[in-house]
Amino acid sequence: MLLKTKFLAPAYNPKSVERSRLISRFDNRHGRKLITVVAPAGYGKTTLVTQWIHHQKSEYCWLSLDDADNDASRFWQYLIGSFSNTFASFGKEPQQLLAQKELPIEAAVTALVNEISLLSSPSPIYLVLDDYHRIVNEEIHQSMAFLVDYLPPSIQLIITSRIEPTLPVARWRVKNVIDEIHAHDLAFSMEESRLFFNQYMELNLSDEDIAIATEKTEGWVAAMQLAVISTQGNPSAASSFAVFQNYSGEDRLISDYVLSEILDSQPEQIKEFLLYTSCLIRLNAQLCNAIREQDDSQSYLEKLDKINLFIIPLDTHNNWFRYHDLFRESLLQRLKQTNPQKLQLLQKLAIDWLLSHGQIHEAIYQLIELDDQQWLVNVLEEHGNTLIHEGHHLSVLDWLSSITEETLDEHPRLLMLKVWALFFGNKIDIIPPLLERLEDILDERVCNSHPAAQDALALHSEISLIRSYLARTQSDLTSASSLTQQVLQDLDNSNMPLKSVTYYGLGMDCFAQGDLISARSALEASIQHGKKEKKYSTVLSSTGLLGWILYYQGELDLAREICTSNQLWIDSYHDPSQPKLVSCWQNCALAQIYREKNQLTVAQSYINPLLKHLEAGTEPAQHIMIQYVRAHLAFSTGDYDNAINWLDDALNMYQHKQDTLMFEPPSIDALRARCYLALNEHEKAAHWADLASKKHNSPSAINNEQTDNTIARVLIANGHYQDAINKTNRVLKKAEAGAHINLLIELWIVQALAYGKLNNIEQARNAINKALELTSKNGFIRIFCEEGLAIKDIILLADDVAIPGSYIRELHLALDVQQHNNQPQKVVEEPSQKPENPMQEPLSQREQEVLNLINQGLANKVIANQLFLAPATVKAHIRNIYGKIGAKSRTEALAKAREYGLL
Repeated sequence: MLLKTKFLAPAYNPKSVERSRLISRFDNRHGRKLITVVAPAGYGKTTLVTQWIHHQKSEYCWLSLDDADNDASRFWQYLIGSFSNTFASFGKEPQQLLAQKELPIEAAVTALVNEISLLSSPSPIYLVLDDYHRIVNEEIHQSMAFLVDYLPPSIQLIITSRIEPTLPVARWRVKNVIDEIHAHDLAFSMEESRLFFNQYMELNLSDEDIAIATEKTEGWVAAMQLAVISTQGNPSAASSFAVFQNYSGEDRLISDYVLSEILDSQPEQIKEFLLYTSCLIRLNAQLCNAIREQDDSQSYLEKLDKINLFIIPLDTHNNWFRYHDLFRESLLQRLKQTNPQKLQLLQKLAIDWLLSHGQIHEAIYQLIELDDQQWLVNVLEEHGNTLIHEGHHLSVLDWLSSITEETLDEHPRLLMLKVWALFFGNKIDIIPPLLERLEDILDERVCNSHPAAQDALALHSEISLIRSYLARTQSDLTSASSLTQQVLQDLDNSNMPLKSVTYYGLGMDCFAQGDLISARSALEASIQHGKKEKKYSTVLSSTGLLGWILYYQGELDLAREICTSNQLWIDSYHDPSQPKLVSCWQNCALAQIYREKNQLTVAQSYINPLLKHLEAGTEPAQHIMIQYVRAHLAFSTGDYDNAINWLDDALNMYQHKQDTLMFEPPSIDALRARCYLALNEHEKAAHWADLASKKHNSPSAINNEQTDNTIARVLIANGHYQDAINKTNRVLKKAEAGAHINLLIELWIVQALAYGKLNNIEQARNAINKALELTSKNGFIRIFCEEGLAIKDIILLADDVAIPGSYIRELHLALDVQQHNNQPQKVVEEPSQKPENPMQEPLSQREQEVLNLINQGLANKVIANQLFLAPATVKAHIRNIYGKIGAKSRTEALAKAREYGLL
């Protein structure tokens, strides 16, 4: 049950200072999606939005956020609930998807965007999220960014926050879809300050006193109010506002005011606590106790939280906090100036505690701040490899840049760390000279019997492993496999935690060769070793590639289960303060699986988190994969133009970056050819098929088979039905031998369509039976929906008792919806052929209407309803059509009708 009071805006206070100059900033502007009101505590953010609501008549949804809303599921429950509170019967589908814990949050957000777009209102609708600074959950920020990106023009979002929201604000500025109100906007003018002091605070100050107060506080209303409170018990000071007379004219920054008036006015114990803990990026009682060498820090944290002294909770348990950045930096500057020796001691104690509690990131930040290079070297040598495999390779590269080249040469382990970080950062070109430099250092150590020579020998295995991956970028699978096998032999005689990465390389080799069975075995071993070695990114990458393999093997449910369970395992070790690991392979595999299961909203939700990588400029392999899967989903929904654009982009990237890729992406050209066929651009498809037949040299066996099957589709489209059957017959044996079940299904479908065109009913029935037997086991749906109208008649031929009737019904329902909602952008026309047996009697107008509806795959009852006829009459018309055409079944009637040019 949702707490209804969270949907209520604060009551309007008529005594509050009217902010008319700012209220107009909220007026509707075309193209704007978001207004942010960002300022420290006490700037009147909520008061301003409340005043604006009081002055306008548009519909609005309000949500007051609190610490508990950092749970992503709860956050979106309440956000959806805010709409439901304003609009009746809203949000059923988003809430249902949200309740399915195995689905990502993005599925519910996608459904929410779809439903918002259907809201009808004569004026703009506003959604207000108050106190967004309480949200620190990265998953929520990511899904909020998606919401803003896809908000329809009728909705505008308003966010109030004490800090800049962790959202892509810079990108939205460039697109001019955001308006921002900051502290300098909210700062009181002279006139507003006069109203505040003399009406709201009920004082009697002169314009001179008010001018001084406004200047010294820079219009920060909370500072003004604190100044008044600090004079309590001294009426003369309050009446003359002498408290501001002690400031110099150069004190212009709010941070100066914080130090001189807020910090210095605190009790000595709180002042000392604030100063000593200002070196901490995040703080909790245990960490504060460790650096203060006291045991009372929890009480201080609770006190600061209670008085709202620039401290922000980071969880719902009042465990972790952080200071407002400006406040902390001001305190830290004071400590550096007054007691630098104490600051160094505090930092060392903090580093010790952070390292012992696994907070490696913050420990390293402290070490860099402390400028202790040797300690930093020791920490990176011990923890760097783990950090890289947790997905923090860019941070490791940044930290290594603070270490001199001479120091790196003295520590080969750090050079190896740099190589791995560059590798995971896809900076392949920089690696070879660095490897040569590293090998020279190691060889010299071995020759000179250096005390660390044994470690040098161990590093040679890592070098071989890296070289195997570099060989894959050159499509040199022979060298890659040879190097990998040698590494495996070395690992059997050592305890180096590299087996997961090595088996992942083997899995990629086997996958590239189309040996899915061996690839699956290697990747399962990689996941098993990765969990033992706590190499989270390797587990994620191996799981993603395994998901693709299972998708190709037709095991959709198993793929989904493995991806979900391994993601949960990774999340259980994930530090929520760090960015969440996202695998392009895994998200793309899950998008393909849910697309195939006809859950298109869920499929899109897995693609959405990857789109920001396209904008930011991700590595080429990921760019290609994202665009391919994105295009495949567009193809499934009939958005062929966008599908072709994204495929062209993927192909362009592939052609320019082919030498740096470690794998052959799915057949981009084949999918583009299918788009051409769907758009009736047969000449383009035929031109591609001609070129593909000649060059046909993909290193990927799966891509070669997919290409051949698509060529068969082009042959069918151009009336060469037997040639298409011959082509698929040659591919069938390869697909069966490689257990390429997904492709095998497509091959049987294409054969069934070709036999149907030849009016070979028994062969068509045999082929569609085989396809349906394979698809019914894992719930394939879209693979049929993408075949056009003719497939429904072919499916009617199926008579295998092993195919569940419930699956057939689900398939027919999906095909009916597909035909209704996703009409192709151009009408597909079959090439005309001369009829072998011209009709002796033409069809009547009514019979032609019935024939057209049969061609749409409609049942007799549906045809009767659409034409306002009795079912018996429809049957009579169908009998007449059969007689005139010379057919005995729907499929045969439709085939002959096309021959006669009736369809």
